[in-house]
Amino acid sequence: MSKSRFDTASIVGLLLGPACILMGQLMEGGKLTTLLQTSAALIVIGASIGACMLSFPGTFLMAAARDVRKVVAETSPDPFDLVDRIINYSNVFHKEGAVALQSYVPKEPYPMLSMALNLLVSNVSPESMMGILERKIAENTRLNNAGAEVFEAAGGYLPTFGIMGAVLGLIHTMSMLSEPEKLGEGIATAFVATLYGVGTANLLAYPIGKKIRARAHTEKELDKIVITAIKGIQSGQRGIALRQTLTAGSHGAPQAGGGAEKPARIARKDAA
Repeated sequence: MSKSRFDTASIVGLLLGPACILMGQLMEGGKLTTLLQTSAALIVIGASIGACMLSFPGTFLMAAARDVRKVVAETSPDPFDLVDRIINYSNVFHKEGAVALQSYVPKEPYPMLSMALNLLVSNVSPESMMGILERKIAENTRLNNAGAEVFEAAGGYLPTFGIMGAVLGLIHTMSMLSEPEKLGEGIATAFVATLYGVGTANLLAYPIGKKIRARAHTEKELDKIVITAIKGIQSGQRGIALRQTLTAGSHGAPQAGGGAEKPARIARKDAA
């Protein structure tokens, strides 16, 4: 894959939410130590992990663990850079042939484009190639969204187990009715589990799921660009004509944040 780019907004968001809650606790005169309850964390987080393991196959769980990095880093290639490479490959293919293009395949960092180029130089028929690439897009889409499904499910389980933890804590507290001085502390401790459940669901699980889905949508759009590019190359398109096909707006990604500088640079490269 291409070099990762840190997502500053995600990093700030991960720190800002918990920090505001902790600051609010201090401003209200509370103590941070009252929020540190190992038993509550074990009930809420441990039970939620167990429920997710029961709900999803291993491939989905592995995808969730793998996709955590997508929260703080963008691993997909820049769409303009991807189009630049595609234009270069099309020029090599039409001017020097499939044998010359084959030397570029192992160096291509984006897996979908590398696979498409490999099929192109292998002289696979257009119909078979499109079938293979479309099945690959469907599989990529399923796997890229698998992690989001796990985190979204966890977002539903966490508050529920938070309530269960509070109930267990209250049951324990009710057993101390003969010691009234301990009741207040026991009730406060019981509700920490609810805080853990609601907090982790809305500060981590749901936002992480949404970010993973956003990354998956970006990768799907890039994969569509690759398919359109291979169709164009097979039909004889290259240079400006192929670039116009890829940036016509049907796939959306290359138009995002492009400004005037990149199109000007691109036009000069195509003219050359």
